[in-house]
Amino acid sequence: MPKLPSFARFCAVVFFVSSAAFAKAEFTGLTYDVVASTAVGTTYRIYANFDQGTDIAQALFAESPNGMFVNSSAGFYQDAFGGFTPSAISPALYSAFPNVMYDSWVTIGQEDNTLPTAASQIGGPAWNSAIISFENGGDFSVNDGVGGSVFVTPDQVQAQPDANGQILLAQLTTTGNWNFTCNLQWRDGDLNVFAETGLNVGYEQTEYTGLSFEEIQVHEGGDLDGMTTYRAYANFDEPSTQLVAVYGLQDTALSISSTSAFYQDALGGPTSTSVNALLFSAFPNLEYDSWVTIGSEDVSGSVDFIGVDFIDFEAGNGLLVDNSVGGTWYILPDLEPTAFPDADGRVLIGQFTTAGVVDLLLNLQYRSSDGSNKQATGQTLTFPVVTAGCTDQGACNYNALADFDDGSCDFLSCAGCGDQDACNYNAQAVIIDDTQCVYPDGYPNNIVDCSGACLNDADGDLICDEEEVPGCTVSGATNFDPLATDDDGSCIIEGCTDEEAENYNAAATSDDGSCEFLITGTQGCTYDDATNYDAAATLDNGSCEFDCSGGGDCAYDTDGNQLIGSADLLVFLAIYGQNCAE
Repeated sequence: MPKLPSFARFCAVVFFVSSAAFAKAEFTGLTYDVVASTAVGTTYRIYANFDQGTDIAQALFAESPNGMFVNSSAGFYQDAFGGFTPSAISPALYSAFPNVMYDSWVTIGQEDNTLPTAASQIGGPAWNSAIISFENGGDFSVNDGVGGSVFVTPDQVQAQPDANGQILLAQLTTTGNWNFTCNLQWRDGDLNVFAETGLNVGYEQTEYTGLSFEEIQVHEGGDLDGMTTYRAYANFDEPSTQLVAVYGLQDTALSISSTSAFYQDALGGPTSTSVNALLFSAFPNLEYDSWVTIGSEDVSGSVDFIGVDFIDFEAGNGLLVDNSVGGTWYILPDLEPTAFPDADGRVLIGQFTTAGVVDLLLNLQYRSSDGSNKQATGQTLTFPVVTAGCTDQGACNYNALADFDDGSCDFLSCAGCGDQDACNYNAQAVIIDDTQCVYPDGYPNNIVDCSGACLNDADGDLICDEEEVPGCTVSGATNFDPLATDDDGSCIIEGCTDEEAENYNAAATSDDGSCEFLITGTQGCTYDDATNYDAAATLDNGSCEFDCSGGGDCAYDTDGNQLIGSADLLVFLAIYGQNCAE
């Protein structure tokens, strides 16, 4: 392909280490040119510069600690017919596939396949992986011990400087900032070989700084009631930069839309050059017509357009340019003073009157202070500044400042039980949801609290008073009740109740005749009237016998019936305690 026109040349500060100090004067550093600005991005070419025509570039290389890095903030354009080097690119493809001309690649002097010999490349796994990343539009990064190289043999013509003392090293197409770090091996006319390491060149866009908007007028009453007029601007930090076009294409669409209709005055038009300020006094709404521009705000400007269908826009709807032919509104460079930034660094690009929220998607072309044409694609702006949030006043996260509902309303995090009798009563609950309430067991007739503890437990036995079962709780009692929880004093415990007995049972409530006594001395009948009187006995054992037959005296037979019985006892009891001496 013929060499693309060079719009500008940028010199870069280069840091390198040379194997011979005297050779530094021959290699003078890296520079780049901007060679094209298209829908796929801005195309740059990077050169190694020499001041001796006999110098030869032999290789770009990477080997730790001297890595090779090719980076972009927006990725690189890689055409399907291109490659890592331009060896396979045929100029015959340009007419049918023009974008192949802007493929990104690395080289030594070569830009297509028309040379008899081509630049070659070789490398290890990291080098090959970096090529895959680069060919997919990503960065190229190699800094390992194996490394790799793009190289030519010394006899190849493209390895020598051209008439400008330059040897082509790379072509990069991108819409963003980029950086190229490499290491260069070259040979001088005396066959001395040098390695320049850590070479660096790059581009960082600083002139264009983005889009902004300004609120011009809030309308109350009349035909424009509820609407607001805004102006949108492209911003630059270089006063000599001029905006020359706003455009849209198939791959880089232009879109202007609003959530409500745009106001379009009958006396206005799609661009500011249709607006005559002399008519404002008679037709005041004309001042707030919606239009696009570059710098100018009335008929005094020189804005023109091509390929843009403004019919829908003039009907109050949006504007869209996304076809293969494309469209633009533009000015002729250097002929429109308002295309240069104002004192605030702004260039006016449109006025919009609407009651809605405006969204802009624009592509800009501007002329840099050095004369090069640059593009800023995919620029977006939304105004007014809107706050998204929950607009439902009944939600936990209701936002009174939200301009529109973003579907984030939360009805759970601040909901809680509003019943004070519930275990999980929430005094701070914003939303009362009693379906969340949790109550004690048995509520509302519960006898325990939320932790399961008794509300009433007089004896402290951890059994609620309402669940106590009275009865005998002594396991040895004859009437022991295993279900009883509260002893009611009814236990019947059999045993010896005589305190003088050996086996006296203090717990016994019923004597069972089992008492046993300690016996001392000789037992026998101690009554001398008894027939079996035992003079040796010291302890009467109740065995005395009396002879009450034959009419003789019978001791204790008080009623004389010859029988000692209950009648005799009654007589004894009747006279018990009387004084026999009287």
